[in-house]
Amino acid sequence: MRVVVDECCRGCGLCASICPDSFDVIDGKKAQPRHKSVPEYLHLSYQIAAQSCPEKAIKIFSQV
Repeated sequence: MRVVVDECCRGCGLCASICPDSFDVIDGKKAQPRHKSVPEYLHLSYQIAAQSCPEKAIKIFSQV
């Protein structure tokens, strides 16, 4: 699984508050995923963050 945060992210921090092991938001800037390749045990956390994002800025891609 790979995660990308689009430019439409406003840095509200909801993803980091829901899934603190998955995202960093510094000074209200665009959220940054903590992992380039998401470990299996965090798949659900990233999916919850993506579904909760008010801007729908978090995109999840499966890796083959």
